[in-house]
Amino acid sequence: MIVSTMTIVALRCQTCGAIDFHGISLFTFAKQRTQQINCTCGAKLMTVGTKDRKRFYLQAHCIMCESQHLFWYLREKLWSQQLSVLHCEENLVEIGFVGPRDKVKEAIMRQDKSLREMAENLGVVEYFENPEVMYGILEYLHTIAENGKLYCTCSSHQINVDIYPDRVELRCEVCSNNHVCYAESDHDLQMIKRVKEVQIEGPSLSHPRNNRGTRRRRSKKST
Repeated sequence: MIVSTMTIVALRCQTCGAIDFHGISLFTFAKQRTQQINCTCGAKLMTVGTKDRKRFYLQAHCIMCESQHLFWYLREKLWSQQLSVLHCEENLVEIGFVGPRDKVKEAIMRQDKSLREMAENLGVVEYFENPEVMYGILEYLHTIAENGKLYCTCSSHQINVDIYPDRVELRCEVCSNNHVCYAESDHDLQMIKRVKEVQIEGPSLSHPRNNRGTRRRRSKKST
């Protein structure tokens, strides 16, 4: 029988939206009663603590309801070969996982649906002027955000995303700077894939074109 002294927690950051793996060692609590886990962006993700080293609590910051949830585990459960799922108490959505690294990784992969599948399930494919380009841009922006490369010049990673038929508008929740990524042609997709990060500076466009307004008016479908 293998007794594990290391468990992995994966929790999506409320500030930057990234998700990463963080190790919790049982030996940490031999000298201290709490351990704080931070995201790579510096935001506080979770506090793990105990009073008697038999029962442990996880106080996690929830990205869904923007509050904190408290989870209790026995030591044998927390450091085991079983996967534990952290749910938002308000809507029961999965917000994190605790357990062996391979099982946590598999759980994250199962949880992540492609944007294409979600759009098809919701029946909104015809909403976009160019669905293939829109899906590609959204997926690429999602990857950039997970790597902490989507941010504002004010240093905030709290970016709101508004999706329109022909474009994606990014807006900083702190200072209201905005950035537009058009999604009408293959050229738009290739342009966004050339950048390694997106920094929101103001009302400028990701790759402005001449007479963009005229083109957009012509592209509207008649009713």
